[in-house]
Amino acid sequence: MAQVCVVLLIAPYLAAYTVHTGCSGTRFSADAASSTMQLLTHNHIFSGQGLSGQLVMSQLPVLGWVFLSTFVALFVPNIPFTKALQIVGILVIYSLSAGAVGVWGAYTFRDALFGAEFATLLWCGLIGGAFLLNPLERYVDNLQPFIAPVLHLNPLIAVCGIFEGMDIFRKPVLYELTPVTSYDYRYPNPWYLIGMWQLAIGGCCFLGAWRMYGSRRSIA
Repeated sequence: MAQVCVVLLIAPYLAAYTVHTGCSGTRFSADAASSTMQLLTHNHIFSGQGLSGQLVMSQLPVLGWVFLSTFVALFVPNIPFTKALQIVGILVIYSLSAGAVGVWGAYTFRDALFGAEFATLLWCGLIGGAFLLNPLERYVDNLQPFIAPVLHLNPLIAVCGIFEGMDIFRKPVLYELTPVTSYDYRYPNPWYLIGMWQLAIGGCCFLGAWRMYGSRRSIA
């Protein structure tokens, strides 16, 4: 779970910083390259490839740390190899989706720091959704319909699905602070459904950033 938190914190800022500095750099490009860039701005496929390339390149440090830390975990906690592969897979998905949210935030707020803060606020809301059920319980008699969406959108729950038998809501602290255990709840099955939801969030943000990316380059 510590790996998930680190990825969700670092990935948005790296992506937002990369696209923000790249966008700023294009404003001061040389006149010799301006004619070429004008031809490329009308090619939306090129724009998407350029933005996706920036996103992937920005995540290389995070992905390197993910592979290294998971490799170490094979020997120190002695986790099974199949579980390590599953962890790497879900963390790669989280890195790209969180980076896409950071890219959208950077283009929307025109600032890398604000874009990263927006992404961090989003993930805090998704992770802390179980805690937000407490004030909601005052106005809703039955929280059962809200339990499943909260679990499906929480990126930490995927770890509970990978390591079968892990139930974070049965921990003493969370047991008292969240009303989840008072209802009938089951973790998403299969666990990679959570990754698909994160990809959907990241994909929507990437498409929105792609449109802004192409429009700003055409204006320039």
